Amino acid sequence: MFNLRIYLTNTALACFDLTITALCYVGVRMAENAGGSTFQGLPLLEAAVSLALVLILWVALSSYFGIYRSRRLDSPTADVFVCLKTAAGMWVAGRVADVLLPAHWPSLHLGLGFVSASFVALTAARALLRVCLREVRRRGYNVKHLLLITSEEFSERLAEKIAGRSHYGYRISARLVYTGEAAILLDEARHVLSSSPVDDVIIALPIQANELAARLLVECENRGASVRIVPGLFPFIQTDTQIYNFDGIPLVNARLYPTEFLGYVVIKRLFDLCVSICGLIFLSPLFLALSLLVRLTSSGPVFFTQERVGMNGRKFRIIKFRTMRQVGSLDPNSHWTVANDAYITPLGRWLRRTNLDELPQFLNVLRGEMSVVGPRPERPFFLEQFRRQVPEYMARQYVKSGITGWAQVNGWRGDTPIPERIAHDLYYIRNWAVSFDIKILLLTIARTFFPQTHALNESKNGSFRP
Repeated sequence: MFNLRIYLTNTALACFDLTITALCYVGVRMAENAGGSTFQGLPLLEAAVSLALVLILWVALSSYFGIYRSRRLDSPTADVFVCLKTAAGMWVAGRVADVLLPAHWPSLHLGLGFVSASFVALTAARALLRVCLREVRRRGYNVKHLLLITSEEFSERLAEKIAGRSHYGYRISARLVYTGEAAILLDEARHVLSSSPVDDVIIALPIQANELAARLLVECENRGASVRIVPGLFPFIQTDTQIYNFDGIPLVNARLYPTEFLGYVVIKRLFDLCVSICGLIFLSPLFLALSLLVRLTSSGPVFFTQERVGMNGRKFRIIKFRTMRQVGSLDPNSHWTVANDAYITPLGRWLRRTNLDELPQFLNVLRGEMSVVGPRPERPFFLEQFRRQVPEYMARQYVKSGITGWAQVNGWRGDTPIPERIAHDLYYIRNWAVSFDIKILLLTIARTFFPQTHALNESKNGSFRP
């Protein structure tokens, strides 16, 4: 019965597509004749043969590009790319057919008009159809009965997502939770499959239950249920990842990073160069004044350099205005700064609170070692500790370190919990955009000139400076 439903659905969709395609073909031909073209109408038989060839080729290309696969979860605009590929393929095939069967194929001008009209009409019609189907499913019609076989970790999460997306048209028939007893779960699955209507099954079991998952897969398919599998390494896979076909072997990216996109590499670098050059030029009087103040208020050099770890684990020397006293017992590479640290100079405390000690890092940005916005670079001593203690800590090394970042503008800096910082850094990495960088930069400027607005966060989270 389940296979019959798929067959009938795809047949109906094919008829829907062919009707629109035929109307476009006839409409374009009629428009060309009405426009006084030299094109003469074909005899009825030849016109029918020409239309049949066009429709057969169109539905064949559509099927080849996967438009009739089950894509219940796709958005209303999911068919745009498939229709575009079909139209392009139709155009190429049409030029070949024009040479082989000139009497039964549209001319060059007519073919271009037909392909364009069909693409626009089918894209719009299918989008409208998907919107209507979503509303029908939301009202409880055209639904599929779903069996969830999951670990305790995913049971509630999957159920909530399915319940919150009623337009997908899934209704949960039963939920079976794996508690370590494989035989019991297998018997329960058999009972549900034999006693309840089940169209689809989602199996989300831990990696140690792979053998059980394989047995469940066979059991479900033997009873005509379609199976979807959540990978056992699901907790490590991000939702915005990609799936590749490696000669028949599906490969799943654990996560995607902004550095894999040209926009991050090029646009972000141009953004960094513009901001850092403008910053050094317009803030040069402030730069000189702060240099003089550091020299006059405490002994030691104006600038402080320190080894940090940036993108891809590359080490570099970060440049800052010196904010701490030169004390022989102080090891700056392993000293963790806390609120009211005795080693910080009075001027240094103000520089840290206003972020002005970071101004020299525009030179690091110009050299390509840092970005204006990104996760703060850490010292090697602490990086080795955090990478063992905090899950996903090293994920932040896949992007350039920044002078400021999403964690910093939210108050997670200095003597604050590392997991909170990492959570904010990872959020930034997954949602990077130029507009996001601009927002963080504006928030940093606001904090610099209006630090009192962040007093509440500072009192809760401690010092803002690592």
